[in-house]
Amino acid sequence: MSKTSNHGGLKSFEPTLTMNEKGFIYKTWDERIYPPFYDPEAIENLKKNWETDENDIFICTHQKVGTHLAKKFISEILRSSIQYPESNGIKNGDIGHGTIAWPEVMASQHGLAHFYSHIEATKGFPRVWYTHCSMHDLPFRSYHPKTRFIHVLRDPRGAFISQYFFYRSHPMLGVSEDLTIDEYLEMFLNGQMYFGDYHQHTLEWINSCFGEIEQKNLLVLRYEDLVENKILSARIISKFLLPDVDINQERMEEIVAATEFNTMKKEIINNPQTFHFNPETFFRKGKSDDWLEKLSKEQILRIDKKSCSIWGDGNLSCPNLAKVNTLNPQADVDSELY
Repeated sequence: MSKTSNHGGLKSFEPTLTMNEKGFIYKTWDERIYPPFYDPEAIENLKKNWETDENDIFICTHQKVGTHLAKKFISEILRSSIQYPESNGIKNGDIGHGTIAWPEVMASQHGLAHFYSHIEATKGFPRVWYTHCSMHDLPFRSYHPKTRFIHVLRDPRGAFISQYFFYRSHPMLGVSEDLTIDEYLEMFLNGQMYFGDYHQHTLEWINSCFGEIEQKNLLVLRYEDLVENKILSARIISKFLLPDVDINQERMEEIVAATEFNTMKKEIINNPQTFHFNPETFFRKGKSDDWLEKLSKEQILRIDKKSCSIWGDGNLSCPNLAKVNTLNPQADVDSELY
């Protein structure tokens, strides 16, 4: 068994390292960098034994690109059309880790028996997970042909500034509060961070994980659209998850209202259910262009330069937009969003 210690309410699995004098506690295996609350033994077990089923839906993101917002959209859409049992947290709109679980963390923190018990308890209904890994380190042996994947990307300037504030506030990562934006910018541009380089991570998902995932099973969304084009985003997600269900306009507007930043934050404060973060700390602004206020011209240019080098000159905020439009040809509304 892995040696453990306790930090911020979660077990940390030793040995761990620190990236630099500013903190960033991490562990590594397979030449990849992961947070300290990952248990390699539990995750290797998942990779050897877990086979997903037709009910599994994975939200696959890097960090701080709109993961919780995507969870809320998906939860609201599913519970508006499917009669979940009371025992299933989606029935009550829960987007916490007990309902929409991070599989690597659930298995690490609560054990494999708990993990497989969760699968059994949610059997027969759409089951939502979220993970921050790329296709090459997804925590299962194989996936069912009907398993679906939703990738959310964000303008890298927005992802960068959101990560900066998040890491300084995270109770388990040991990041110094005096970490400067310029210091973190060097780390972001070098790509030596949890879950790998943001630009490469996004490009891999845009490219259908280099053919590993069928395009019909992958939906790519932009965080900026989840914030600014909510009705259209909800329609696209609904079409992808429930192609035979027509959600009426009134219910669609209720879904959109539930995903508003202040509404989400207030709901979690008043009724956190299994949500594990303090929303006062980790729900910062919910804006898509906060980076304009935080970054200098020089910092923006440096991020833009990397975006161009990895994604090309077509669009600094999103690679291969034309390809994103064709990922789900059955969704007639896709072209409207872009």
